[in-house]
Amino acid sequence: MLSARSSDSVDMKKLLLTRVIAGAALAGMAGCAQIKKPATQVRAVPAGVRFDQVGSVSLYAGEPCTPQIMFNFRSAGSTVWLAAPKHETKTLTEAAKNNGRVHISGKWRRGGQSNCSYVEVTSAEVTR
Repeated sequence: MLSARSSDSVDMKKLLLTRVIAGAALAGMAGCAQIKKPATQVRAVPAGVRFDQVGSVSLYAGEPCTPQIMFNFRSAGSTVWLAAPKHETKTLTEAAKNNGRVHISGKWRRGGQSNCSYVEVTSAEVTR
């Protein structure tokens, strides 16, 4: 009778240990899961329309709908994707690092996908 209780106790400990290990593994996997950011809402603007606004800029994180897009521009509660030539890219990268405000001039362009509108920057100036 004593050995049956001892055997049950060992089986319970094994079961408990197995569940603890499984729980820890699940918690570990959940911690490593990447949280997906919701897609930024991009407004459809006809290609060629001029763009001229002041706002803040950050580096684009994610898979753009066209390879030229490298920055997010935030102004007046909306986000616009930016593509820029080398000189303006340098200015925008510095502004993104320093959380600076920038004055952007450019033209709206369309990527290959139907929901891919972005601004091709022609001028970028850091403002105060």
